[in-house]
Amino acid sequence: MLTALTIENAVPNKLYKRLLYKLRGNSIRTVIKSARGVALRDIRYINRTGCINWYAIDSEVGIQRNHLLCNESIVFPKNMGFKRFENTRFKIQLTCNLALYVLSKLKSEVPGLTVGVIDLSGNYGRFISELVNYCPDIRVISDNAERYEETSQRILTETGICVSVSANRDYLKDCPLVIAPERIEENIAVSGGAIVLTSFAPTVCVPGLVYFDYHFRMPNMFDKIKPESLSCEYFAGALYTKGRQYELGSIVPTTCSNFSSSQTPRSICEYLARINNS
Repeated sequence: MLTALTIENAVPNKLYKRLLYKLRGNSIRTVIKSARGVALRDIRYINRTGCINWYAIDSEVGIQRNHLLCNESIVFPKNMGFKRFENTRFKIQLTCNLALYVLSKLKSEVPGLTVGVIDLSGNYGRFISELVNYCPDIRVISDNAERYEETSQRILTETGICVSVSANRDYLKDCPLVIAPERIEENIAVSGGAIVLTSFAPTVCVPGLVYFDYHFRMPNMFDKIKPESLSCEYFAGALYTKGRQYELGSIVPTTCSNFSSSQTPRSICEYLARINNS
């Protein structure tokens, strides 16, 4: 069973209401919801007094306290074992799905598109194996090139495509599309006009059009049990990993965004086709 916690701060501004609410006290309510074989314990705590009773919450949460589904704005007390559920697998899957979808649509229109992949850890050989179905020119930046040797040899034997791997941080500067499944944490030379799809906001300045937030429609029924305080991406990630709803791993985002702009898969395709033909 998944457990979600929402804390609603309802402390009023007016003094007489604050006194009234203190007399009324805080409240906690737990509702069990279910959809498609997933059970969710939805705990809602209303803070009217300005002082949260974490012991009351703890008695409701129980053994789920160390992987609670909750908004990241909640600050837990120390030494009580509360911890927010975090998992990066689903976010990375969304990034890879969008890249593969875009390339599948561009395959006939832009057959010679050069694609760059930032995989310093060398963990995404399987993703590269999927990329070659849509793109014949793949360049990878990795500090673990030896982990790609078997994958590269197999791809070359089966398809005739040579996946080139280098540790040179300038290796992708001519790629119009760059994919970084993990967070970009060091300077990588990228064209200022390139589309960069990554799973998390970079910690360094990255040239190009960088997108790291993904949006989609929550599948039927799951949207009915999702707490309003949680984003679709976060909740779906919990369903995917903790709820074993692995079919969610096939979701293709309808839009991707950064702090100031957004793109659809179609607009990305049009942009890449345009700059490739210019």
